[in-house]
Amino acid sequence: MYGTATSSNGAPPVNVSCTPASQTMFPVGATTVTCTATDARQRTASCTFGVTVLMPPSITLTRFAAFGDSMTAGEDGNAAAFSTPSASDRLRPYVLLPPAKTYPGVLQQLLASRYTAQAISVANQGNPGERVGAVETRARFSGVIGGGRYDSVLIMEGANDLADRNARITDAAIEGLRQMLRDARSRGVRPYLATIPPQVPGGFRSALSWPLVAPFNDRVRALAASEGVALADVYAELVTNTNLYINNDGEHLTEAGYAKIADVFFTVLKSTLERPPTLSFSPTGAGFSRRR
Repeated sequence: MYGTATSSNGAPPVNVSCTPASQTMFPVGATTVTCTATDARQRTASCTFGVTVLMPPSITLTRFAAFGDSMTAGEDGNAAAFSTPSASDRLRPYVLLPPAKTYPGVLQQLLASRYTAQAISVANQGNPGERVGAVETRARFSGVIGGGRYDSVLIMEGANDLADRNARITDAAIEGLRQMLRDARSRGVRPYLATIPPQVPGGFRSALSWPLVAPFNDRVRALAASEGVALADVYAELVTNTNLYINNDGEHLTEAGYAKIADVFFTVLKSTLERPPTLSFSPTGAGFSRRR
């Protein structure tokens, strides 16, 4: 759609018509519009201008797997009724948010709303309670990314490994992440690595591990740099407002927190995978001038 063409001078009334007309379905690419003014004495004048139509934005990869623990699965962490630590956190009940409110669900919506001409999928491969340093986790990872189902994998994991406050376990977690990155690339799946969300003191799930999160994330950043993979720095974006993003168990996230994680991944994916536009949209008009 373009603005109404106008004329100046000429014997009134002056009729102005343009071809193709405004609100016509223009093809992708450049189209020349010609507008002609005809006055009461049947004198004419014309001008032209160009309309350029772009293809919708597109992304080079469309099938994503979000791999991680309960924060990928979408545990809500709203555990006010369980404020007294028990013998085992594994026995505590937990609630998962609806799929559309988890970070993979929100991320899929963000991608689909921008890349409207493509079918985008973000599979939620979160497994509550999982430790990245465990052999079983790496086996699950290989099973998820095997078979050619996904183009890319988004990895955010390690919080459960910090619960024991054991440096050797942290070392194993970083090595587990390294093996995941290399496993993905060996299968032609593009990996993205994320820092884990901040934790806050006072929650029954964060009581021991919250001071370890920041140094662990420093190692995650260094790992991403050494392996040459894109980093989604979830921690840096959420730590500025933990009251909004972290729920009352001290570790898991609110709906706003999960939406923020999705936004962090969306920004990184857009910056690394979106195809650059080949044309620009810059219609310009020209006025009509007809001397008497």
